[in-house]
Amino acid sequence: MNVSVGAYTVDFLWRDARLVVEVDSYRYHADRVTFESDRSRDRDLKGRGIDVLRFTDRDLARDDRAVALSILAHLRRRLRDRDGR
Repeated sequence: MNVSVGAYTVDFLWRDARLVVEVDSYRYHADRVTFESDRSRDRDLKGRGIDVLRFTDRDLARDDRAVALSILAHLRRRLRDRDGR
């Protein structure tokens, strides 16, 4: 958790798959400045070839298995694409 990617600190990073996962809570992401900053950061990371998946803390609390399966599917896709399969 909390890994540096350039000037950013992200929640989770899979370097080989070029994937960042962020878990956001309303408590810390409810204001316009934070919301817009997150979107700017997502665009910058995407420009570097890094996908960003965002989940809320409520997503995790309600169905952590679905979150895990979503991340796993994305990882498989990214690694398959990277390996040219």
